[in-house]
Amino acid sequence: MSRSEKIHCVVLSVLIIYTFIAWAGVKRDENSLKEAEKEASENGQSDPWAEVKFGENHQDTAEGMVKVGIPLLVTVIYGGILTILYVLPVLVDKVSEEMMGSTAEVDDDPLDEARAAVTEGDYADAIAVYRRFLLENPENRHSLVEIAKIQRDQLESPAAALSTLEQGLDEHEWPEDDAAFLMFRIAEIFEEDLADKDQVIAVMKRVISELKGTRHVGNAAHKLRELEEG
Repeated sequence: MSRSEKIHCVVLSVLIIYTFIAWAGVKRDENSLKEAEKEASENGQSDPWAEVKFGENHQDTAEGMVKVGIPLLVTVIYGGILTILYVLPVLVDKVSEEMMGSTAEVDDDPLDEARAAVTEGDYADAIAVYRRFLLENPENRHSLVEIAKIQRDQLESPAAALSTLEQGLDEHEWPEDDAAFLMFRIAEIFEEDLADKDQVIAVMKRVISELKGTRHVGNAAHKLRELEEG
């Protein structure tokens, strides 16, 4: 807590305490007056100055309300100002974090730099960022695929994209789904960009051989039949 915040807390506390003391004093005087009137009534005493005292009592009540009302009003206004200045911004930040996610997580995303570089057309820098991240996280298929995508689409070099995917596939032991994804992307480049049917067949046979017992084998077998019939 800063020095100014501490001062504000002290001032607000003093106002609250003063308001409470003023209220307690007025309440005490009011109770004393009622007790005195009750006692006089029970004793059958008549007061010739009753009307005058009635007016004075009303005047005392008004003065008591002023004694309590003014500090109470000042306290409420001061507390409202502090709420707007200090409490409300904190609440807004909390709500924003809940609705949009933690800003820290967004700021810490190491691939933001690569995405920004792609947006700006700096593809070499984007690839460098993805490669650096891939060295630290070799199991990250996304970075490998993004490098190949930039090489294939933006740099118009399917051969470079093919080399990236093949090297990545062979250098890391991938889970079945990731391995199948990479092999099918390799086959896609051979078929669509290089028109190399023999290599597509070789890749499909590799899927069948290395991923036995998975659903990917059926997809590869179906693709082989299409190629053989075509």
